[in-house]
Amino acid sequence: MEEILQKYYGYQNFREGQGALIDYAVEGRSALGILPTGGGKSICYQVPGIALGGLTLVISPLISLMKDQVDALTAAGIEAAYLNSQQKEAEARAIERGLIKGEYRFLYVAPERFDKNDFRYLLSRLDIRLIAFDEAHCISKWGHDFRPSYRQVVGRVMSLGAPCMAVTATATADVRKDIQSLLHISDDCVVETSIKRDNLAFKVDPTFQKDKMVRRYIKEHPDDSGIIYATTRKQVEALSEQFRDFKISHTIYHAGLPAEVRAENQTAFVNDNCSVMIATNAFGMGIDKSNVRYVIHYNLPQDLESYYQEAGRAGRDGLTSECILLYSDQDIRLQQFFIGNTQDEVIQDMKKEKLEKMVQYTKTTQCLQGTLINYFNSEEHLEPCGKCTNCLMEADYDMTTEAKKLLSCLLRMKTPVNRSVLTKVIRGESFPRHDFEHLSTFGLMKEYETKAINGFIDTLLFNGYVDEIDGRLSVHPSAKEVLLENMQIMTHYHPVDYNERVTIHTLVTVDDALFDVLKKVRKTLAEEMKIPPFTIFSDRTLTLFAQKQPTTKQEMFQIEGVGSYKLKHYCPRFIEAIKSYQTTV
Repeated sequence: MEEILQKYYGYQNFREGQGALIDYAVEGRSALGILPTGGGKSICYQVPGIALGGLTLVISPLISLMKDQVDALTAAGIEAAYLNSQQKEAEARAIERGLIKGEYRFLYVAPERFDKNDFRYLLSRLDIRLIAFDEAHCISKWGHDFRPSYRQVVGRVMSLGAPCMAVTATATADVRKDIQSLLHISDDCVVETSIKRDNLAFKVDPTFQKDKMVRRYIKEHPDDSGIIYATTRKQVEALSEQFRDFKISHTIYHAGLPAEVRAENQTAFVNDNCSVMIATNAFGMGIDKSNVRYVIHYNLPQDLESYYQEAGRAGRDGLTSECILLYSDQDIRLQQFFIGNTQDEVIQDMKKEKLEKMVQYTKTTQCLQGTLINYFNSEEHLEPCGKCTNCLMEADYDMTTEAKKLLSCLLRMKTPVNRSVLTKVIRGESFPRHDFEHLSTFGLMKEYETKAINGFIDTLLFNGYVDEIDGRLSVHPSAKEVLLENMQIMTHYHPVDYNERVTIHTLVTVDDALFDVLKKVRKTLAEEMKIPPFTIFSDRTLTLFAQKQPTTKQEMFQIEGVGSYKLKHYCPRFIEAIKSYQTTV
């Protein structure tokens, strides 16, 4: 196999995962390969296709993708062809005659081709040794780019009797299981490598001046090739018009353009005749332009699968490249509108959940590449990338003490547990059927909110000190550096956050006498303002006042039910009452 690799592709060694997939194909076993963008997925079925002889049938979702693949194979001296709806009849018939004569090793077709009776008859006359599903996530209804035609063709393809190889860069656990079920691929024939790309720097920018930022970036990178993704055709056209006004050379791509214009614009970009492409997500699948130095998302995508696949078109040559995400609340509302038009309620709920994950990506303080890795494979060991927005942002809170407490607690539990259990034990919540209450670390962080503890756990996870397998946490060996060598762990945490509303959980009992005083203050205020007392503060909030006894506005604002208006207009009276009460007891 290495001889084929060297002869036709010029590489000495296979990349991670390629060799295993090739072996499965040669052995006649169906397999699934989940490799990162730019990870050499096509080689996984092309090399065994050459070794097996006969014909390899490749199911591909896009005409442009077929053409690029066939051009690349032909350039390497490998006989390949494609059949699609844009070909002239005479050209298609010539290819069919060549197929019957065994002149081609690879045939690329779209799934819709199987709807034609004459094509299915043609296949019955060919020596098909291997079937490949390129961009296999399109098969799954749980995938971000689901194509019903792709799924519907599976039965007809499987009836050909040849082993299948499915390859994709983006497959969550649900998508992977769906593909395996449809193509009858066993667990031991699934090869999944890390989506980590060391040369990519992921950045998030919530700027309100998107246009200005994009123009400035392009002018600062005049010799670099880049893609700017926008959600709608209208937005693509608007950006294009603006670029023309500022004399920024570019081209555009969206489904509303005539096919010949799309092809012309794509060729100009791929051939480096134009360095900037403004496009919707209709552009890019299978485009193997290796020198894209940046990908800017002008709008928030609908899910992390789409974002990773589109952003991953940067830096396929292994050189440092940037993936920049701009977003606004308006982007979220637009995606919610699109999702709302989905007819299938199950699919709609799934899309809502994926959009929420996408939004969380823009707000996380953890490593951005680590967040993507964790989304696709939650069991992969994580480490900071050192290049993304969050890794470069200086952490301002020393959580070394909290880290030692959490790691010590997890070690003393002597078994992997989910984060909910760890959080409850460290906060001192009871476990009637466990012995955790006898641990020296039980209740060690009872003064912390669940949200804060989860943030500390995330920091340990994303820095590689904790692993999460099957939803259960365990201490990684590298944690010894923290426990024994007094290594400092920094994170982003603010015990008092103006934008947070904290629900207080405490073992402190309510001071009934103070509660009665506060009720009188509330009643007096209500009478003065001629409004019902509960509209000032609920009994729940007064109970929290009586428990925590806040004596400053800052302390007051941490309590549930206290907003900015009430902090200014009502709280001074309650603070005065609490201080007065404290001097009398």
